[in-house]
Amino acid sequence: MESSLLYVRVSSLEQQDGYSLDAQQKLGYEYAQRKNLRISKMWKVSESAWREERMAFNQLIDFAKKHPEIRHIIFDVTDRMTRNDIDKLKVYDLIKSYDKTIHFSRSNKRFNKDSGSDDEFMFDIEVAVAKKMSNDISKKTKMGMLEKAGQGLFPSVAPIGYKNNRATRLIEIDEDKASYIKTAFSLMASGSYSLRMLEHQLYDDGLRNKHGNRVGKSSIHQTLKNPIYYGAFRWDGKMYQGSHTPIVTKQLFDKVQSVLSSSFHPSAHKLPFYFNNLMKCGICDCKVIGEVKKNKYKYYHCTFSKGRHKDVAYIREEKLAEMFVEPIQRITLNNDIVEWLKEGLRERSKNNLKLQENRYNSLLSQHDKTNKRLSRLYDAKFDGELDEGVFKAKEEEYKSQLIEIKSQIDNVQSINPNFYESGNKTLELFNKLYFQYVRANYEEKATILKFVASNYVLNDVSLYAVYRKPFDIIAEGVSCPTWLPGEDSNLQ
Repeated sequence: MESSLLYVRVSSLEQQDGYSLDAQQKLGYEYAQRKNLRISKMWKVSESAWREERMAFNQLIDFAKKHPEIRHIIFDVTDRMTRNDIDKLKVYDLIKSYDKTIHFSRSNKRFNKDSGSDDEFMFDIEVAVAKKMSNDISKKTKMGMLEKAGQGLFPSVAPIGYKNNRATRLIEIDEDKASYIKTAFSLMASGSYSLRMLEHQLYDDGLRNKHGNRVGKSSIHQTLKNPIYYGAFRWDGKMYQGSHTPIVTKQLFDKVQSVLSSSFHPSAHKLPFYFNNLMKCGICDCKVIGEVKKNKYKYYHCTFSKGRHKDVAYIREEKLAEMFVEPIQRITLNNDIVEWLKEGLRERSKNNLKLQENRYNSLLSQHDKTNKRLSRLYDAKFDGELDEGVFKAKEEEYKSQLIEIKSQIDNVQSINPNFYESGNKTLELFNKLYFQYVRANYEEKATILKFVASNYVLNDVSLYAVYRKPFDIIAEGVSCPTWLPGEDSNLQ
């Protein structure tokens, strides 16, 4: 009994109608038994016959060359073996240079160096037919994917944070991974993380790829650039509004793109600089960053990106933390101010809910009108009233409008309807803001500082805060306080 090799293959769309791996394997063993062949090794794989690198097929070719004692190779039918001319030549080489016999179990045919010209001609025809079939499948698949994309359905393998639902053929949020995506966008938007730092942070938090390994910074960068996470997606060079649930808002996505395109990115250090990206130099408007001295002392100073200048202090981190106390004191609220702001929130909540409802209805109306315009555009195209150039330009315009309107609708829906209650809780916390800052560690201090101000200007040994709303109003109202933190018993 002579030795033989068995190769059975399916692609992802062909595991039916008797072509499953198990069906091919059964036929292969039955054929080998009839021909008095013993199967020494089998390849049972799922891979396209059109891939540039067919790993299993190439392993079979190399194995057959290295084992001259094995002279028989069994395939199911021709198109299970190959659908392209390159692999066909590899099989010809096995036959003519290595004296192998190729068997096809389903058709009960074989082909070797003693086969006649008619057999070789038919073999070429069968490969050509398989190639034609593969081209047709590829074209139909591409058309189906384009149609699916046009319906707002992502037509491929779901990226990290989403998963494919085999039943509905849609993508849905992967609850186990979506939180890491939100964290990645939030941390990058803060401006305090480089891609390398983000890679380490996500790994420490527990993020792993499908193989259980670290997700590299290049993959994280691709993730942060992918519009699918705010509800849109690119396909075949075009942008489509998806029907899937977004993981982040369009505003957060755009902020991350701004951070990624900026010229300054934080670097990972053994000693973290929590106050990086908080301040600008009051002399030249450059960033103020941290630097380690004597391998243990952290100082902050101007980057001198526009050239060195005089009268610049190198400030120890401990001193800088003390300098931030005054801007925090200016917006620490006493009881009277808290009650006044609560009343303002109460009135504002009533107005905002009405405005939110009006805005939502207006956007729905715009979305409906644009959809109708797009529908009329298709009708005009099918009726031959528009040339291709005008049609494509208007189609792209309307689709872009739909994406933008959908993003605005999502933003309106994301507005917290209970912001009055949330605001009350926040104001009560701000009542003790100064004490929160004093008791916090440096990382927590930096979080507080970023929350209350968009920027700080460092003038030698003084700090000026550019407060966010509503802290700018609060700072103006209590710029000359008549109380001191610690003297009000309600702040204890």
